[in-house]
Amino acid sequence: MSNIFLRVGKKVRLYRKARKLTQEELGERLQIDYSYLGRIERGEVNITIETLNKIANALNIAPSQLLEDDKHDSKDKSKTAILEKIDTTLLSLSSKELEVLHRLIKDALVLKEI
Repeated sequence: MSNIFLRVGKKVRLYRKARKLTQEELGERLQIDYSYLGRIERGEVNITIETLNKIANALNIAPSQLLEDDKHDSKDKSKTAILEKIDTTLLSLSSKELEVLHRLIKDALVLKEI
């Protein structure tokens, strides 16, 4: 299958796991069989824009997040992997927790400059 199918599938899996959902749970929300969701995640099927939108809504993300291309130089691959781990961790936090974390990061960056 096409590279875009693989990329979208990997993103679906990333965000599903970040939301701590099983394939069965997300499949129920989407009203599709979990085995079909597995095929989506493996990049084995060409989904419609409508299905992409339903998946994004079920995961509380913008559809564009499933289509983003993570092309980076090989130097940036480790940075990208770390950022994906951070992104996955942050998705499970509430807005209030994110605000606190943002303040902490800003404070840490200010200290770095000193």
